[in-house]
Amino acid sequence: MGVMEDSLTLQCPYCGQPVELCIDEGGGPRQDYVEDCPICCRPWDVEAWATDDGSWCATLRTADE
Repeated sequence: MGVMEDSLTLQCPYCGQPVELCIDEGGGPRQDYVEDCPICCRPWDVEAWATDDGSWCATLRTADE
């Protein structure tokens, strides 16, 4: 069985560049974790959640927010 993933395009809160965030749907409908920006390598606090229609929303925050 493969891992189901969904992706969102968001903006890095540090460098402002568009980034693709891949969400592992196997992690549950609400996820909080730290991930580094693939462009500037600074850490995001990621909050992702599944909506009632099955799509995903996410926010990226800096460590000092």
